[in-house]
Amino acid sequence: MTAVSLTPHAEARLRQRGLCDAGLDLVLELASPVGPEEWMMTREDASQEISRLKKRIQHVERLSGMKVVLRGDAVITVYRSDLNDQRRTLRRGRASK
Repeated sequence: MTAVSLTPHAEARLRQRGLCDAGLDLVLELASPVGPEEWMMTREDASQEISRLKKRIQHVERLSGMKVVLRGDAVITVYRSDLNDQRRTLRRGRASK
């Protein structure tokens, strides 16, 4: 939950309207200010966030299978790992734990 506190009235309205703490946090994070102490999640606000998340999802999908090898703080190599390498790496990693 954000740093705001809820009055008993606000807690009751949240429950009545099916809004959870995470939803309230999103509104306060993403919504447009419409007054000195008022925010409203507009369709444009929601659309912008959805677009940002879709781009992030696409980026994550493209990174699927990428392997990064570090030595200390240095990146030694980066490559797209094939299925056999992924299995071998995961087996080896689990066995060493």
